[in-house]
Amino acid sequence: MAAPIESLLNEICESEDPIEELKSLRTAVLATPVSGLRQAVSGARLEIIFGLLNTNDKEQIEVCVEILSRVLQALEPIQLAQNYKTALQSGLNHPNDSVKLLALTQMGRVAGHADGVTQMLNSAEILRDVIQCISVERIAVAKEAIAALSKLSNTKAGLDALFRSDLLNKLKDVMLTNDIIRYRVYELIVEVSTVSPVSLGYCANSGLISQMLEELTGDDVLVRATAIEMVTSLAQSQHGRQYLAQQGIIDKISNMIIIFGAHNYLKLKTYLNEGPYYVNAVSSVTTEGAD
Repeated sequence: MAAPIESLLNEICESEDPIEELKSLRTAVLATPVSGLRQAVSGARLEIIFGLLNTNDKEQIEVCVEILSRVLQALEPIQLAQNYKTALQSGLNHPNDSVKLLALTQMGRVAGHADGVTQMLNSAEILRDVIQCISVERIAVAKEAIAALSKLSNTKAGLDALFRSDLLNKLKDVMLTNDIIRYRVYELIVEVSTVSPVSLGYCANSGLISQMLEELTGDDVLVRATAIEMVTSLAQSQHGRQYLAQQGIIDKISNMIIIFGAHNYLKLKTYLNEGPYYVNAVSSVTTEGAD
């Protein structure tokens, strides 16, 4: 199958309107097992396909994304980082969300690989672009960006890059977009914080956890409700519960029972005091006036 794929790439390169050749290539790569693709695309000129993403033709973009999604999956993360870093970064800034998703998915693979992390950390501009994707309207794009950054934060070097450099300012700038985007960043912070006491320490020192906790006593009822959900997620780890207990969070939310209902309050309080093992029992309790 290597020869047909290479041949189709040559045809695409020579064509002024390559949509039919692209469809043939899509058929070829989808018909080839990922294990077989690994050899077939070794040394292939995939930059040709990346280049064809620079169009307003939605059908061409869709076919190119399908091809690249399949082909890149056959490559090792370190290969992606070394050979396609520039192309993937361009994808992060593409106006089409499908291209952004493609780039972020592959960045997530790189971030989860030991050598790949090093490659990513060497390019602060790429990390800034990933952070910017948190503010994209389409939630699927934001989720992939959060997932990639969360994987990156599994290493000390990643934590240092995200919380002890200008990238922290980038995170804070993105939060200013609107309430929804601010809470997406909180989601990232909670995900990172629950990994270990060390990661929680980085997040706490950034000031973002304190900012999130202040939302519990804000004026907007919906914002406060979302804040409780975030705090509950943070409380699922033992070190998270200890941190929240030290911050006196139960005292801060004790006056919110009427607004949010005793059910939600008891759920959070149980997490803080007993841990998630007891939540199902608490969830089955019906409290008068909770609705």
